[in-house]
Amino acid sequence: MSDERARGHVQTYGHCLIMVQDIEVSKPFYVDLLGFSVRQYTPASSGRAFLAFTQGIALTDGRAEGHKQIDHIAWEVDDVRVLSDRLQAAGVSFFNELHDGPYGLTIYVADPDGTKVELYQVGAKV
Repeated sequence: MSDERARGHVQTYGHCLIMVQDIEVSKPFYVDLLGFSVRQYTPASSGRAFLAFTQGIALTDGRAEGHKQIDHIAWEVDDVRVLSDRLQAAGVSFFNELHDGPYGLTIYVADPDGTKVELYQVGAKV
């Protein structure tokens, strides 16, 4: 296997961002009823209200009635630049090109069904 083929792969699950109608209504369900723990986080780059949990999900405001609930799913990768090149060469649709995100160097792409997938490399910068 070439060096380039050995890089640019998903390493660990990052998070699933769930879009809710009202974080203040949803927070007690996750914290008080399910026992989730709020974790330290960087505010959402979109400016929307945001609440992250150690259990691997985060909530954000903005869900309108009838709108999808999952905003995106995220994974940490070992080399986001190599992965970005591979996805572009394969004709994958990008929501956002390489940029400095809250977790590191980040891209957002669409899976075949249009679900937004965030792929980020911790510590890497544009």
